[in-house]
Amino acid sequence: MQKIFGVEKYQFYLTDVTTSIIYNNEGCKNKIINSISKDNFTLVDSKMLLSSILVKDYLRSNGFNMKLIPYYGLNEILQYRFNTLTFEDRIFLKIITSICNTSQKVVFDDVLTFLSVKQKCLVLKYLKDNNITFFNFTSDTEEVLYTKYLIVLSDQGVIVEGNTKSVLMEEKVLKHNGFNLPFVVDLSHQLKDYGLIDKEYYSIDKLVSDLWKD
Repeated sequence: MQKIFGVEKYQFYLTDVTTSIIYNNEGCKNKIINSISKDNFTLVDSKMLLSSILVKDYLRSNGFNMKLIPYYGLNEILQYRFNTLTFEDRIFLKIITSICNTSQKVVFDDVLTFLSVKQKCLVLKYLKDNNITFFNFTSDTEEVLYTKYLIVLSDQGVIVEGNTKSVLMEEKVLKHNGFNLPFVVDLSHQLKDYGLIDKEYYSIDKLVSDLWKD
């Protein structure tokens, strides 16, 4: 296991389990991010260079595998200048060039939230297909459903951690510390209370499908 050193109050382990870390205090998150060894992890944050370089040259200069251009649907923007792209697309390019160049663990510093659903799916599929473990620091509880393990942070340290589905059952603890449940989880809890369903759902498509069947 890889331990984060130097922040005793927030100390915990990052294992080889793809993990979400949600937080309600930017300061505590930054202390942990700044303590992560860049030799062992590839860190992807939202800091962007407003370069006027062409997208195709940006990709090449960052060691991107150009064979992946069709996979990521980049053909239409290759001749655009980097600084003319939307923030969403610039973040997307930064993420895919970073993960293309690593065989180690990746830490996302609140960046997946800027992506479209399609872009997120492409990134997550690439990580899964290439057996790359990632840790996603996020203030968006909707994103915790992308991972199997969940750590919940506050300025007091780790509130609760464990299997994502198990942690999401700690509704009172989460809400007491300012966290909302993901929409589909909250909705399924309400529907379950009304006797319309008899189990928890973690996919809105699956929930809608089962409701229509009934």
